[in-house]
Amino acid sequence: MRVNRYRSSSIEISQGVPQGLVLGLLLLLLYINDLPENIHDTNLVMFADDINVLISDSDERLLQAKIDTIVAELETWFNRNHFLINAGKTAVMCHNTQTHVLVKPLVTFNNMNVDYTAKIKFLAIQITDTLKWHSHVQLLAGKLCIS
Repeated sequence: MRVNRYRSSSIEISQGVPQGLVLGLLLLLLYINDLPENIHDTNLVMFADDINVLISDSDERLLQAKIDTIVAELETWFNRNHFLINAGKTAVMCHNTQTHVLVKPLVTFNNMNVDYTAKIKFLAIQITDTLKWHSHVQLLAGKLCIS
């Protein structure tokens, strides 16, 4: 890269895309285009580089079996395509609409337990495990207040 009279050194990249590359997001979208075809019995919500996996079942044992199967499919796809998961940005959230007892199945990815979270931001919306709006309204109120 050259800026005015300054030129950066070049290095060979064997895989991946340098961060900040204008074509990076487009290349990522082309690269992950087949992911939904390789993950079965679930809904994937994909936006840019965010991927959300929605798994549900009314039976706790069947839910755990589904999770194990889907995680195995994800591991296979990610490993085959040389993708690394950012463990710091990976979390599990449970919503239980049947009872007041919150079941938290074990979720492991590449032999690491994935932590549970009570709230997560998705597409600028704060979603909580109770599916209430209070947390999102508080987030917006803090941004809208004029000091």
